[in-house]
Amino acid sequence: MASEATALEGGALQADLDLARRLQQADQSAYAQLCQRFGPALHGFAASCLGGDDELAEEVMIQTMTDAVRNIRRFDPRKAGLATWLYGIARRQVVAQRRKLTRRKSVPRSAQVSMDVTSELPAAGDLAGDLAARVDAHQQVAFLSEALSDLEMQVLILHCVDEFSLKEIARIVRRSEKAVDSLLHRARQKARERLAQDAE
Repeated sequence: MASEATALEGGALQADLDLARRLQQADQSAYAQLCQRFGPALHGFAASCLGGDDELAEEVMIQTMTDAVRNIRRFDPRKAGLATWLYGIARRQVVAQRRKLTRRKSVPRSAQVSMDVTSELPAAGDLAGDLAARVDAHQQVAFLSEALSDLEMQVLILHCVDEFSLKEIARIVRRSEKAVDSLLHRARQKARERLAQDAE
């Protein structure tokens, strides 16, 4: 069982190296593969860090992919895996977006709806179920983000959702493993306390 997991992990690492090499050679199909392989996970990470704002998360994901392709020659597999390197770029984009958001005092982008799309909305019955699920998820993320610092939230998402190791998270957030372990412990404690308050 352990040898199977090691073999699968080794295969994934080799696939990442091959993908990085093809990107460095400007292989057009490699860009599509990069987006397909990492896009959804990076979008989910960004959305969680940005209070569920799908539009901003998409911007972060696209900018991350663009920066990764532009700077692929800087990728060093001896220092970090491709996923770790990409999440490091995504995290910097999230931090930049959060700075912009604190400077803006307007209606949140996630709440803005263009008049052009109102005719494309699904029937009220279909919309209600989807909207309720999305609102509930957004409320939970927003509720937790009130209790956690940005860095604590990022570390919690990277570990619990994206399943990165402490060592990989340390590289992404540019902290020591010990600091990440402490952040993760604190984030879990705060999350438990906050969710317990919500249940009361």
